[in-house]
Amino acid sequence: MDTKTKISILINHQHYEVNSEQVTGTQIKALAGIPEANLLFREVHGPGDDEQIQNETVVHVRNGDHFYDMPPGNFGC
Repeated sequence: MDTKTKISILINHQHYEVNSEQVTGTQIKALAGIPEANLLFREVHGPGDDEQIQNETVVHVRNGDHFYDMPPGNFGC
């Protein structure tokens, strides 16, 4: 992939750009200043639950992907 290519994503309703199609959950959190202990999710359109992303998980991102975090004690509320 061309290193000059930027992929636009949303994290907690804020726009960010990444330079790679593959980033880890930790990198997404760092980009948005999210505490590493928080849970990270990618919104999934259609039926089904949003995708939880672990810190070490490699995520294939696309333009327009939406991510959000949640403190660990709030999961399932």
